[in-house]
Amino acid sequence: MYLSTGAHLIEVQAKDATTGTVYTTPTNITVSGSSGGAVTVTPSSVTLKPGATQQFTASDSAGLPVTWSATGGTITTSGLYTAGATTGTFTVTATDSNSNKGTASVTIQNSTSGSLNYTTWKNDNLRTGQQLQETVLAPSNVNSTHFGIKFSESVDGYLFAQPLYLSKLSIAGGTHNVVFVATEHDSVYAFDADTGGTALWHKNFIPSGASTVSESFVGSTIYPEIGITGTPVIDPFAGTIYFVTETLESSNVVFRLHALDVTTGNERPSSPVVISASGFQPKEQLQRPGLLLANGNVYIAFGSQGDHLPYHGWIFAYSAGSLAQIAVWNSTSTGGEGAIWMAGAGISADSSGNLYVMTSNGDYNGSTNFGQSFVKLSPNLTVLDHFTPYNWSSLSAVDSDLGSGGILLVPTQSVNFPHELIACGKPTTVWVLNRDKMGGLESAPNNGQAIQEVNSVVGGGAGTQSTDHCFMTPAFWQQNLYFIGNNDVMKAFHLDSTTGLMSTAPTSKSSFEFLFPGAQPVVSSNGSSNGIVWAANYSTSSVFLHAYDATNLATELYRSVSLGAGAKWATPTVVNGKVYLGTTSKLYVFGSM
Repeated sequence: MYLSTGAHLIEVQAKDATTGTVYTTPTNITVSGSSGGAVTVTPSSVTLKPGATQQFTASDSAGLPVTWSATGGTITTSGLYTAGATTGTFTVTATDSNSNKGTASVTIQNSTSGSLNYTTWKNDNLRTGQQLQETVLAPSNVNSTHFGIKFSESVDGYLFAQPLYLSKLSIAGGTHNVVFVATEHDSVYAFDADTGGTALWHKNFIPSGASTVSESFVGSTIYPEIGITGTPVIDPFAGTIYFVTETLESSNVVFRLHALDVTTGNERPSSPVVISASGFQPKEQLQRPGLLLANGNVYIAFGSQGDHLPYHGWIFAYSAGSLAQIAVWNSTSTGGEGAIWMAGAGISADSSGNLYVMTSNGDYNGSTNFGQSFVKLSPNLTVLDHFTPYNWSSLSAVDSDLGSGGILLVPTQSVNFPHELIACGKPTTVWVLNRDKMGGLESAPNNGQAIQEVNSVVGGGAGTQSTDHCFMTPAFWQQNLYFIGNNDVMKAFHLDSTTGLMSTAPTSKSSFEFLFPGAQPVVSSNGSSNGIVWAANYSTSSVFLHAYDATNLATELYRSVSLGAGAKWATPTVVNGKVYLGTTSKLYVFGSM
């Protein structure tokens, strides 16, 4: 007899062997669902506008039918989801008759422009690098015949920050798609994203009598001047762009948080504010990571200018509306170092608004000091959890910074570990961690506190700083993880949504080797199809934009001509049929020819 999952009332019969009397007893039993099956929902994550629809499909390992449920919108019995009016991140769930479940993440976005935007580093707070609504660019048309440089615009400084984008913006007396870039000369530009030409607005934020900070003054790895380094963030609902400037004023280094009207470039009320806290020494600090907008706050992280002591890792939280300081966190408050660099990666945040960062060489005690650690923080910057490799002290002793890379928060997975983070740094290891139980101080390697530790698969090839492996954040698309390590080719690995484990060998890889320090990959696609991985190699003399088929990195779709000298970790922005990339003096715009 087969019974489906759930509660059942059955009759149990017994026969007396002597008299032959049959006794019948009603009995309630419950059939539990199988824990061995798996349900995979495709696509695993999408971004929709209110009212938009998305067809989801489910694959059940046992071949069972599924029922659908969803938050944030409605879903039919066939898996057709319609987004509701409330913005945020929601979940679609497919459940089979054995109670096995698979989920997908739906982000519902809206803005005053009413169209597709790119408002933060790598496009979302998970830092996946996905742009899933690319309906123009595809592997079939990204090639040297049909794709190339449309135009370029000169700017007044290096572009270390990723370009950002708002579409259909009412600005300068008309409606424009707008690309925003920030320079190391403390300038912000707003250009027409489709035609270029004279900037729609351009503002410089060096106060009278001040200057940018020279590389030689602070011994920085940012050159030749330091101004705006971390990628800004845009609130499309408020029409505000936030960024941090660094200036030299009467021999003192000053950091300021600015909030500008995206249509005019004018400061918002209360803007700017000087960034300060007890023990914060601006000359020794570098604002390198991309800014984060979450929980109604702007979060700003700091590393150091090289390794010039004294310094700490810092995170500041400011109200996005009033610019009032909300909270401050020092990564090594009773020790030293613990910088937060992350190769320019934005601070990551989950759907609950919790923050995740990686720290570098520094002191550790698990209470007040968190050098060489993955750290999870609450919205008000209280430490919630952390993971620290067992050999953190020996890593610090040889300048093997854990936090040379940034954190990918994997979209919700199906079974064993629904909430994962994946990252790598200078050490040989790629870490896969459980965000719900990070593990604290590791007692020994591969002892189960981490979900997985995969060694010597990314970076560290021959060449400059060849013992350092990662200065990047992996991109994610369709259960693929894309890495570009130091002195290494681009590699794809598969992430199993059931076990939570990544493959220990690449599923595909490119032939082109990205030299020091590697590169930051991003992905464009039309949902689960037409995936392209984009990256820019770094060189002090020649930078190239590369495009690869996301399903097979051996297929290089496009490589640009030399764009001249570039900035480290320059990250392409792909949106609405265009690709935007900054160099040491220009913004390049690519598209269909």
